[in-house]
Amino acid sequence: MWDMSIRTHFGETMTRNNDADSDGGGSVNRREYLKLGLSAAAATTVGVSASGRAAATPSRSSYRIREGTDEETTVYVTEAVADGPTLMVTGGVHGDEKSGYLSAGLIKDWDIDAGRLVVVPEACKPAIEAGTREFSDGDLNRHFPDGAEEESRLAAAIWDVVVREDVDFLWDLHSSYGIYESGDGGVGQALFATDAGDAGVHSKAIRDYLNAEVLDDSLDDVYDFREHTHHDDGSRDMLKHKVGATLGTPAIIFEATEKLSLDRRVKHTTAAVERFMHRFGLLETLSATESANDLSYDGDAAAVDAPVDSNGVRSGLTFGVTNDAGRELTVTDLAIEPANAAIDGLSDHSYDEGRWTSELYIDADVQAGLTDVNNGLALPGTIDLATDGHSDDADRVAVLSPGSSATVSLYQFESGGNPVDMVGERVEVTVGYTLADGESGTRTLALSP
Repeated sequence: MWDMSIRTHFGETMTRNNDADSDGGGSVNRREYLKLGLSAAAATTVGVSASGRAAATPSRSSYRIREGTDEETTVYVTEAVADGPTLMVTGGVHGDEKSGYLSAGLIKDWDIDAGRLVVVPEACKPAIEAGTREFSDGDLNRHFPDGAEEESRLAAAIWDVVVREDVDFLWDLHSSYGIYESGDGGVGQALFATDAGDAGVHSKAIRDYLNAEVLDDSLDDVYDFREHTHHDDGSRDMLKHKVGATLGTPAIIFEATEKLSLDRRVKHTTAAVERFMHRFGLLETLSATESANDLSYDGDAAAVDAPVDSNGVRSGLTFGVTNDAGRELTVTDLAIEPANAAIDGLSDHSYDEGRWTSELYIDADVQAGLTDVNNGLALPGTIDLATDGHSDDADRVAVLSPGSSATVSLYQFESGGNPVDMVGERVEVTVGYTLADGESGTRTLALSP
């Protein structure tokens, strides 16, 4: 059953990221047209009911599969008090597709209002750790033949989870180097549904939602999502195909494109799953990804080798935010917490004030903000834009007019006084703000440059 020749055959005949196994798909309406007929759902906190009352706290549990091996990974189960369907989400089936396993890692912590949520964030741990598509047994997503045993022990363990948890719907999260139907050979920006159940109906609705409400208007139409419903479940040895053919259970493969930043890929992926959970009855309300907050994140975090010193290390971090409040917004403070504990400081090493010469600079339309901290900031830490500068000229709040965007620049991230290349380093930034009417709030952003 573990015959390497079978795995090698599939590996040689499949191109990278070609999990869609598509033969064409439906056309996509333009975003501008869709916005005429679709309105954004009101956003509240996940786990809070539409009436504003806190939903009953769901129970959480976890267990491990392939325990004691290098393939050991964790299955997370969240169960709401109210009855409902069971959704399973997998990420990391391919270890070089970061947005899949990072998104699943966020989703596993969401509260739900009904039903059960089963998440395997890191399905193929060895491939994730190696940063490769395959692991020692080959391509995990070619180990699920319909009507036959799985072709690796890890695949068998994952299939056992599907059966044991009596899954009603499965989402498998991936990314691709290219864009589906663009001619570049990739399958990104697409949803691929089984013929089983109503997967195709959900897939088309999610496609339209993403294009109308989630994609930034600045993106070219080539980044619009496509949808394709397969009518040949079981024709390929993929998890989605086996779920549809063997169990008659609906499933969707979601493919983001690696032509966009990791942050944007995670944003698109989590938005799609959240919207589906709302449609499928697990969530009463939406908010984990929608942008009806006062301040939204532009999804464009980037690591920068600042021109002020050109030290060859991308130790600066830049990202955009947009004022969605409908009135003037003032950024008052930033709390900064790198996921990597070794990143312990933010220091510009300059006596000047400005972008890349101060620890914090915000390029905003009404008033640019900056804070030049004396001797730098210890991380994790918080910068108060109005008071933490080394002089009266070295601190200033940022002010954004309604609908405007601002670019935030942080410089430079260090470990033990040495600059850190921030590519791939995750940083949580909480932005504090006040509005023209005196209302205040915060927005926490998960940055992945």
